[in-house]
Amino acid sequence: MVWLEEEMKELIKFGLILGIICLVATLVLAVTYEVTKPKIEAQSKRGENAALKEIMPDAASFNEKEIGGIKYFEALKGKTIIGYCVTVVGEGYGGYMHLIVGIDQVGVIKGVRVLDHQETPGLGSQISEVKPGEKDPGFLRQFIGKSARTVEVGKNIDTITGATISSKAVTSAVNKTVNEFLAKMKR
Repeated sequence: MVWLEEEMKELIKFGLILGIICLVATLVLAVTYEVTKPKIEAQSKRGENAALKEIMPDAASFNEKEIGGIKYFEALKGKTIIGYCVTVVGEGYGGYMHLIVGIDQVGVIKGVRVLDHQETPGLGSQISEVKPGEKDPGFLRQFIGKSARTVEVGKNIDTITGATISSKAVTSAVNKTVNEFLAKMKR
């Protein structure tokens, strides 16, 4: 019986040590998160601003707004709205993808940029890859000049070989979100 009490004391001792280690690790992770959070958000905002300027190069400024849960930017040239940049979230093969779609007043796509994705490197990641000698991703370039209301894989958008799910996810997310946005804007 004495050996059982000794074993229990050892188990409690190791349990407390393990608990303290977990508590310290959690505390270190929480502090690291809080310290890096503003830097990550600032970097994300810089990427978003760069994407806005690439998509709508004629715009002098952008006003961030929201309508019905959809975040968008008015693209302004002086005080005139020349288009909109709509944030889009889709779910691809590897997880969520965040995009910005620039459209003119009637819904014709001016450009699409991927802000973040978790697609498979070498396959789904091709949605945002820029080939040598080109200035923008070839897959996204095919959206330019098309009505956001009617973009569809197999109809007017070609898929990336081996990355059909990612291609469809981008196209579907653009179509769905921009259509919702235009309906809410009554355009």
